[in-house]
Parts: sequence; C-alpha cells; structure tokens
Amino acid sequence: MIALFWFFLQMGFVSFGGGYALIPLIERETERQAWMSNDMLVDAIAVAGMSPGPIAVNLGMLVGYQTYGATGAIASVLGLLLPSMLMTAGLIYFITRDHKNYLKRCMYGVQPVVTALIFFAAYQLCRVHLSTSSPASELLPALLIVGTCLFMLLRLRMHPFAILLFSGICGAAFYA
Repeated sequence: MIALFWFFLQMGFVSFGGGYALIPLIERETERQAWMSNDMLVDAIAVAGMSPGPIAVNLGMLVGYQTYGATGAIASVLGLLLPSMLMTAGLIYFITRDHKNYLKRCMYGVQPVVTALIFFAAYQLCRVHLSTSSPASELLPALLIVGTCLFMLLRLRMHPFAILLFSGICGAAFYA
C-alpha cells in the first residue's frame, strides 16, 4: 500500500492540466504493478470520467479500492490531494510576494506538455476500444458520436453535462 500512496503522491505533484493528463501515467503504473487488468482500468476510466469530481481523484480512488479496499482508496486520494494542498499554500504565499509574472511564465512552459499528455490519453482510450471491439460494426457509430459531440461542444458551445448525457443516450441506442 505504500507503493500505491507513493505513486499517487508523485502524480499529485505532476498533475498539471487536470486528471486526463495523468491517465497514461496511471495506466502504465497500474499495468506495471498489476493493480488492475487493462480492461478493468478502461472501465474505471470511463466511470471516473462520468462521475462528479476530478477524474484523477475518482480514478485513483477506484484503483486504490480495487487494490487494497477502502484503505487503498483513502491512501490514493490522500496521495493525490496532499501535493495540491501544499502547492496551493505555497502559491498563495508566492503570489502575495508579487512574483506573478514569473509564475505566469512557468505555466506557459507547462501547457504544451499537458496538451500532449491529454492527446496521448485520448489515443490510448481509442486504441484499447478499437482493439477490443469489431471495427466494422462499432467504429462508424463511435465516430458519429465523437463528431457530433465535438460539433456540440465547439460550434454550439453546449454544456459538457448535456454532451455527456447525449453521448450516453446515443451509446445506449447504438450498442444495445
């Protein structure tokens, strides 16, 4: 359980850009430590993404619970949240000392890495989905749902909850 806490503590320190950027790192460590099977992890990512709250915390809780029960869930969530609390306290101190420009430049340097990690997470989810399903019968509906959701998000500027609800209904209709 110390390895679980230590891993999520490290993830808490590098979780710039939100939980989606952490998915490839969590996937790699989960596979390396054999905490969950790949199929269970994909299901956990889906549940964590649709649950209220940050996906990294939800996913960490699910991995911790699957591995060590309630104690593992607490350890992984504490590991993820402790660095954020410490960093927030440090940033408040730093910002009140009038170093805003330095902090802003640092954040601009982190943005490209976060973008790459999010794209990699999307690629990994697509790769796993396509390798476990029959592409002929499931690829076209999946692409239609993705395209429609992107249109709704980017062009119509709909709320993400409405898009999630729409995609869930479409998934139930296409894959029933």
